[in-house]
Amino acid sequence: MVSPLCHATLKTLQRWEQVLLRRLELYEGPPQDFITIPTTEEALSAGPAILRHKALLEPTNTPFKSKQSSTLPVKRLWQYLVKQEGIQETFIRHIFTKKRSLNETEADLVSSGGRARIVHKESDIITAFAANRNCIAIASSHDIQELDVSAILATQIYSWIDDDFEMENKGPDDFLVVHTRDDLSAVQSSTPYTHSNPGTPLNMPWLGGVQTGRGASVMIKKQIKDVRRMASHPTLPYYLTGAQDGSVRMFEWGHAQQITCFRTGGNSRITRIKFNHQGNKFGVMDADGFISLYQTNWKYSAASGSPPKPYLTWQCHNKTANDFVFISSSSLIATAGQSGDNRNICLWDTLVTPAKSLVHAFTCHDSGATVVAYAPKNQLLISGGRKGVICLFDLRQRLQRHAFQSHDSAVKAIAVDPTEEYFVTGSAEGNIKVWSLSTFGLMHTFLNEHARQSIFRNIGTGVMQIETGPANHIFSCGADGTVKMRLLPDRFSTANDLLKSEVKFVL
Repeated sequence: MVSPLCHATLKTLQRWEQVLLRRLELYEGPPQDFITIPTTEEALSAGPAILRHKALLEPTNTPFKSKQSSTLPVKRLWQYLVKQEGIQETFIRHIFTKKRSLNETEADLVSSGGRARIVHKESDIITAFAANRNCIAIASSHDIQELDVSAILATQIYSWIDDDFEMENKGPDDFLVVHTRDDLSAVQSSTPYTHSNPGTPLNMPWLGGVQTGRGASVMIKKQIKDVRRMASHPTLPYYLTGAQDGSVRMFEWGHAQQITCFRTGGNSRITRIKFNHQGNKFGVMDADGFISLYQTNWKYSAASGSPPKPYLTWQCHNKTANDFVFISSSSLIATAGQSGDNRNICLWDTLVTPAKSLVHAFTCHDSGATVVAYAPKNQLLISGGRKGVICLFDLRQRLQRHAFQSHDSAVKAIAVDPTEEYFVTGSAEGNIKVWSLSTFGLMHTFLNEHARQSIFRNIGTGVMQIETGPANHIFSCGADGTVKMRLLPDRFSTANDLLKSEVKFVL
């Protein structure tokens, strides 16, 4: 079990970190002669971008020029901090960033609403993905692939100083440029980055593997067919898969074999899997309208020799259930589905008896609700339906606050920005739209982002999953067989400030 107070404390620390990073981005960069850095000509001739930043690790290269003994403690602190993997990215970004002109910035960030990058591409539909720092697992109809995307992210982090040089060498396709493993061999012996052992959260593993040709390398392929849903544990190196046959399995990152099977095949297909924010439990929803809650502590079941069993199961919708979300301390759950009485969004209290667990039901979404998301700061529940309508509910008053037509087809995915400035929706036709959470106005539209280019359109077409990350990053997958990463401009910033918000997010 995880204390809600400890969880709230960690969340507060995380928010403070984000505030401090934003404050750092307000500056125009370091002053002149902050530290000794190579010139542009020297940088371009030094090989891979990461080698050009070795000056940051030199013991005598610090901002503190004084030779007095009183400066030795702060110099030692500087040398310690620049070698810490967790903040090394921040040092490099703010010291080596190359300033660009206002005209160049406006050209990049015009009505397109940001830049998209293809992380991975398949010939088949990508039905789901799960992310763990620098690794991402993707699911298709024939297998699960764990991809190492650290080379993508490291290349982006270490190439701000020579963006112009990189752009000249890019091809016509909008794929990320990745150095080969040979380019990085010298880096491994000259930087604090080390190989990560399987089963641990991966930071900068620089693992080998087969290059996909789209900017990521395949680490492991698992022959698990027809996986429809995935969920990554918020803190531990585990992820869950839910398949068309109703099976639910848990895997550890970097391992080919499953840890345990929470639910065997032969059941109703899985429509959603989610961990709660604390990670001590998760929920499994199926197409028959049932939801089951499990404890994440699978080791207890393994020690006792009995298969894991849910500690609570109930039918939340009598036709079908499509999505759910944990509310607040995770004892309250909101579900989205289709019921005969049209009560398609329901709130359930898991601490009371099943007969009294239904706290409130909203009558909405003709033909059923497909997705639901929660904005905790605003106490808003956001749902999407089969007819493309978005509904917003105030949980404090338990009233429907707003409803509007967002798409011409079913809403397939919803994600809320961590700062709750906006939310993102994806449709069955493959479009992605960004909406303001305060005014509910349309901010950006990305047409055919995941549209399947085929005359044979089926139920699986369109956007399958959307996730949001820090610094206005959006990750999505869908019927076109791609996983994409998109960076949105900050609507509250000037064009010059938009450059400073382009912090590359490490999965």
